[in-house]
Amino acid sequence: MKKILYIIPLLVLLIANPGCKKFLNVEPVTSLSGNNYWKTAKDAEDFTKDVYRLFRTATMSNILLAIGDFRNSYAKAGSTFPKRYDFDYMAANDVKKTLAADATRTRPDYNAELEWYQARARYDIIPNWTPFYKVIQSANILYKEVDRVQDPAFSEASRKQYRAEAVFMRCMAYFFLVRLYGDVPYYINAYNQDPLPRTNMVTVFKNCIADLDKVKADLPWTYKDPANRAVRAMRGSAIALMMHLNMWCAGFDNLNSQEYYKAVDELGKEIEEIGMKQQGAYALLPIEQTYLVMFGRSQEGLFEIQLSSNYGEVSVDRRHKFSNSVAHLPFLTSTDRSVSELAYRSSYMRTLYPETVADKRKSIWFDQADIYDETGKAIIYKFFNRSAPTQGDDDNPIIFRLADVILLHAEARAEMGDDAGAQTLLNVIRARAGADAFPANPGEGKIKDAIYYERCKELMGEGHYYYDLVRTKRIMDPNFSFRPMSYSAFISGAWTWPIDKKALQNNPYMTLNNYWQ
Repeated sequence: MKKILYIIPLLVLLIANPGCKKFLNVEPVTSLSGNNYWKTAKDAEDFTKDVYRLFRTATMSNILLAIGDFRNSYAKAGSTFPKRYDFDYMAANDVKKTLAADATRTRPDYNAELEWYQARARYDIIPNWTPFYKVIQSANILYKEVDRVQDPAFSEASRKQYRAEAVFMRCMAYFFLVRLYGDVPYYINAYNQDPLPRTNMVTVFKNCIADLDKVKADLPWTYKDPANRAVRAMRGSAIALMMHLNMWCAGFDNLNSQEYYKAVDELGKEIEEIGMKQQGAYALLPIEQTYLVMFGRSQEGLFEIQLSSNYGEVSVDRRHKFSNSVAHLPFLTSTDRSVSELAYRSSYMRTLYPETVADKRKSIWFDQADIYDETGKAIIYKFFNRSAPTQGDDDNPIIFRLADVILLHAEARAEMGDDAGAQTLLNVIRARAGADAFPANPGEGKIKDAIYYERCKELMGEGHYYYDLVRTKRIMDPNFSFRPMSYSAFISGAWTWPIDKKALQNNPYMTLNNYWQ
């Protein structure tokens, strides 16, 4: 049973300021900052668990994770009734229409069918960045206050690990904030009381990279207790995050891009040569066991969100998960849905999986008869145990896993001009999938495009698609983006989400994303 009950006073911290008047700040509470807390090792452990819980709330209280596969994508609404119009809005990058419909519950052609899908698709919460700043505030408090624990059972190594977890969770929150909004306010002090302007996103990420570099060695490669594997920060978690941060910076700081790629290359070698080979902490599971990776806590997992749908956990709506959109009977037993709500356009699926090219994912992750179907007949079985359809989608949403960072490493090497090294890494993933090695056919194209499409295949449904489009600028290329952005729209912020106007309250330095106003 994966469900964990958190009975710690951090709840008081958040309840004490429900209006979030200062929007970025959480007021200190006596029970946390006074002398009656931070006494024992249990205090530190309980507080840390709740930092993770706050992150889960920030990411899973709406459809946030799934939009990484919806925006500017080749996904479309299946032939279910009622139809999921939000898929079509997101594919067209029509954020205004998505938010307006979801927030008001009305539009000129309002009907019961629309009301049904709006009740399921929570996009209206996304512009409110407060939940992520609660994660940041709590992580900053953890980093500061853990020094006060003087419990004899609390070792210096434990203190360092909790600090490292605090830094990791703070940087995870900034990782999501930047990819959603671009420039964001940045702070690391525990009890911030000052109004802050937005900080350039590359600066935010460079600060996060530097902070993580200082503490990643204080995290374990993995945990003796398998219950903590991947759902608590590991050294591989920090390395994966640093690789993503560097790749994002490379996309927006072109003059220094080679420095970021070199950093990713070194980080990739660290996780592959030490984490995998020397420590044996991480491994690619056989492609036939993908559902075990998605279920969670596998050797392939680097960081994921702990969920437990099948044990009746009600804190997260399973309908916010991508996997719920790509399944139907018998895997969704609580509904009479005979086709999936979401389908992929056949032209896109044929690009990823040409009929004449070998790839076990075509038969293991899909029914081959339905892989190119656009009505919703296909189920993406990577999220399900095909031998136990009544189990449902009990997957942990994956943030980072080993296949992801190997492909990032391949991408960095290709950008450095090391095509041979990039090809070797790309073929590690292809070999695991039983796919033909690159180049698989004369028309496959360049190594950089092959790596991009491999990420599209391997990480489908895991929230990377849209952000890969943005950071590589392929979002402006009609060869890769279903609804390409113009350059002027891109530099004006069309790739971001709007920011809730409440961010302006009591903050004369704040600005919004004007593109969506």
